Amino acid sequence: MAQTQKDKKTGKPALQKPASNLAVKLALGSAAGYGWWRTRNFLKRVVINRLALFPRVIGPRTPQDLDMAYEEAWFPARDGLKLHGWYIPASSSHLNPKNITVIFGHGHTGNKEPDLEYARFFYQAGYNVFMFDFRGHGRSEGPRGTSMGYWERLDVHGAVDWLLGRGQTRFAAFGISMGASIMIMATAENAFIRAIVADSPYAHLRRSIAAEINNVYRAPRWLARPLSRYAWAIFSRHHGLPRGQASPEDYVAKIAPRPLFIIHGEADMLTRVENAHILYKLAGPPKELWVQPEVAHTKGYMVYGQEYERRVLDFLDRVDWDSPPDLKAPERTLEGIKVS
Repeated sequence: MAQTQKDKKTGKPALQKPASNLAVKLALGSAAGYGWWRTRNFLKRVVINRLALFPRVIGPRTPQDLDMAYEEAWFPARDGLKLHGWYIPASSSHLNPKNITVIFGHGHTGNKEPDLEYARFFYQAGYNVFMFDFRGHGRSEGPRGTSMGYWERLDVHGAVDWLLGRGQTRFAAFGISMGASIMIMATAENAFIRAIVADSPYAHLRRSIAAEINNVYRAPRWLARPLSRYAWAIFSRHHGLPRGQASPEDYVAKIAPRPLFIIHGEADMLTRVENAHILYKLAGPPKELWVQPEVAHTKGYMVYGQEYERRVLDFLDRVDWDSPPDLKAPERTLEGIKVS
């Protein structure tokens, strides 16, 4: 016969907790765990779709629309992805052809076509121009989308390889926004690139993610910062980015003694001007910084026009193009792939 358990202190029959209480707790715990799993997966989709796997854009124009003869190019990145580009040789009728090729880097979610206006002033100054779509953009391959810097270094190295195969040996890098950040990282590794102009680069991508959360979703900065760290962690795992080696601030000091020109709008709310000051401080000489008052993200050419052209071209005119590049350092990329 079953005995009723008694409370040791009172001697009265002990109250039994219904088994249903435990079931409720288990159900609530499972619901909370499932809710967090759903939330985490939702955040992951938002981060990856927003930063890496967005819809492709292919512009309708070609260099020919701006009266620049060009050659279409398909070439491999250093890891084998197939990339699409345009090679625009300096006009044979130009009075002072430079025999220097400017390699372009476009912005995030874009493609090479919007940068044709920039290409035209280099072309008119006697430079060759090479424009291409980074992986995950335009017509180029890239099943995992863009890493916004780290893996795109290999795209730039592939472009240099293709140009070397055509007998070109003197290169400058010109990048806008994400393209500027990529060019900083690639220039640090590739000694064939003799000078770089970086318009609106970020120092660390996480800062730009925080700025976007602040601007687009109206989240206060105190909340945007931890959210950006979480988004950066998701993005890093998606692309397998190494800690401490995935941002321009980790590379910019290695560009010297080659010259660096940083351009940044003081009113930039996406990649705030603090990024330019961070990179400029970390870079070695020779270096120049042009902070443009009341200018928004990448709008410097639109605002300054001819002065922008003059400053950029004057910078390149002062580069020592005749001395041979130092091909001993760095000899390899972080993946052990020979660059020089």
